[in-house]
Amino acid sequence: MVEKINLISLILLSVLIATAVFISGCTLGTKETAVTETPTVQPTEEQTTPTVESSSASTIKVPWPQDENPVPPYSDEEKTSLIEEAKEEIMRVFPDVSGDTLNDYVWGSHHYAGYRVPAIVFSNVSESSDIGQRTVEIVYDSSQDIITKYGSARTSFDDNDTAIVTTDEAKERAIEFYKDVMGDEYEFHKYDFVTIRDFDDLNSVFLYVEIATTYEGVVYFNDHTWVVYDMRYDGVNNYIDEYINRQNNPDVLSQITTLSPTPDITIDEAKKILEAQLKDDNGGNEVEIEYCQRNQYSDFPNLQWLDEPYYMDIEGGYVTSPLKLIWELPFTTADGSIHYGIIDAHTGEIIDIQS
Repeated sequence: MVEKINLISLILLSVLIATAVFISGCTLGTKETAVTETPTVQPTEEQTTPTVESSSASTIKVPWPQDENPVPPYSDEEKTSLIEEAKEEIMRVFPDVSGDTLNDYVWGSHHYAGYRVPAIVFSNVSESSDIGQRTVEIVYDSSQDIITKYGSARTSFDDNDTAIVTTDEAKERAIEFYKDVMGDEYEFHKYDFVTIRDFDDLNSVFLYVEIATTYEGVVYFNDHTWVVYDMRYDGVNNYIDEYINRQNNPDVLSQITTLSPTPDITIDEAKKILEAQLKDDNGGNEVEIEYCQRNQYSDFPNLQWLDEPYYMDIEGGYVTSPLKLIWELPFTTADGSIHYGIIDAHTGEIIDIQS
């Protein structure tokens, strides 16, 4: 049991660290582009079609807060009102929460893949569940009026645990949970890409559903939400960080996503560029590689908006150039290790080769 809990902790740590460096290890196999389960984004009344540029030469200046402890831009009266609104929303989404336990809160922050906003953090919240009372933490972003995190203390997991719902049922219910939490904001995400994370034995009772933000038919590298569905109890419960929203404000993303979503470089051309560079780096000798899927993903598109802060142009708290459109090319080498080629889909520039 201890070994299993330790394994869970290590896997969760790998999920929660938002970094551009991915974990080694991948099932060998060639895949071109992932097949999305959702249709290409269609403009809605809530979405405005951006002015697109074909290259990354344009400049912008969009605020991108970095402060780990942002000061809430509200008066004391406004704070009081927002806290009450947060409590009402929590009780709407989680009716089994004890309202009397929503008084242990502080103004903290929420992290949207490099973009930080003030948020209300409710700790030691008591909630009834199928296995009795438990304590959870809930984070509320008052700028978007949504719950951005919901999670409990660790519970045990045993090899003998069994699921009482199917994977398909769990996926459907996890998405319904996501829709409920997002409320009106779901309108901006109804065409997002949905995929399942692969964590081997844990998938027998936990389903890791990830929703990746999609804009103009292209997914973001980082902007996503995940819901962990516990198939032992048929609910989003009894695990660490069952729900985390890393999907930034759509208005912010639209201001930094202004390049054309149509690549000038095909995926096959991107692969040739990558393979030529690997050959040069290997003294002119060919490098044996096999293209594969993102590590621990059932599928994920290769064409992406590169919203990883490490690769973004951020100066003085502002994004100064649009997000790059990239081809992400996961591949394995002869020793079985996984690497990622990141190629600019407009210019063909090699942005990085991660190992």
